[in-house]
Amino acid sequence: MTSAKKSFSLYAISEARNVLFGIATLWIGLFHANNLTLATYTDNWYISSAFRFFRSSGNAGVDIFLFLSGIGLYFSFAKDSRVGSFLKKRMMRVLPTALLIAVIYFSLRYVHGREEPILWEYLCRISFLEFFITGERVFWFISLILVLYLLFPPIYKAIEKFRIKGMLGLVALTLLVTFLLRALLPDIYANLEIALCRIPVFIIGVWAGRFVMEKKEIDRRWLWLFLGAALVMLAVMYKYTSIMKLLVPGYNKDMESMYIWLYRFAGTGLGVSLTVLLSFVCTELRHRGMANILRNFFEFVGVYSMEYYMIFLNLNHYLERVYKLKTEQEIMLYLGSFVISLALCVLARKACDFFMAQMQKKPANLQELKEARKKKRTDKR
Repeated sequence: MTSAKKSFSLYAISEARNVLFGIATLWIGLFHANNLTLATYTDNWYISSAFRFFRSSGNAGVDIFLFLSGIGLYFSFAKDSRVGSFLKKRMMRVLPTALLIAVIYFSLRYVHGREEPILWEYLCRISFLEFFITGERVFWFISLILVLYLLFPPIYKAIEKFRIKGMLGLVALTLLVTFLLRALLPDIYANLEIALCRIPVFIIGVWAGRFVMEKKEIDRRWLWLFLGAALVMLAVMYKYTSIMKLLVPGYNKDMESMYIWLYRFAGTGLGVSLTVLLSFVCTELRHRGMANILRNFFEFVGVYSMEYYMIFLNLNHYLERVYKLKTEQEIMLYLGSFVISLALCVLARKACDFFMAQMQKKPANLQELKEARKKKRTDKR
């Protein structure tokens, strides 16, 4: 009993997976609520600054999401390593709903005259290829995750064969490609860096998948190391501009895309550390029967994380442009966008599930049809 209290099972990450997805998704949504502040509700500079930094660091939620995705894909592929079956299952989980939302979103943009009605661009956008062509970031994460699904089987095999050396080798290769692209094709790098710099955390997640699935236990004192790493990464993100000005003479905002990699990789460390720490907190709360409503809420959001990412970000930005509310009204706009987005998430998922079920549904008289065709072929002979 004493030993159990001193150890922490990494399987807790899997158990808290949807809760963590929910937290990460809401954090990303908060990051994109550009005008949301606490200025109306408090004049305390420290509270306002802390909230502003918490909101501005919300893109680390993407790293949490990708780290968890790597672990989840490891589980799935370890159970069924047929590449075709794996890719079909993954693509069918993402593409129907993502395509539905993309078609509606970009169609509305064309209808409202925000875009020229060019068929080729429209097709590239709804197929999530536009990110790789022009760097358009409307649904860049979907573009990235679809590519990672395709790359996953060789990543899995390399890590399974070479373990930590395989993981480090793949991370090193990704960094090499990233910095070569930065040096040789800076314009393309500037378009793609938001995705390129997130691939390492996915690879680390695939490597961690084995430890999570095997319920590897670590000494709880290691959690202090993860806490320390999280604080260091937060400090780097908080002082990112100052660090860049110190390291790069004449650094300014126009140079950001060339040096944002430091901020991105700090987010990688923060995402991994927070995943472990939050899974520990979730486990402790669950064992003590505490915060059940809160955990259920995060878990519900986590189930619809992809749909929420696609809908909330664009809906909230659209409402901000249309209504141009005062600062004190921004929180109502944010909450309104949140509620509407969740409702649309459920509707989009239900609609796609119904459509896919109908597509896969076999006719009730299927056997009779087969026998009729067989009899017809026999009669012709």
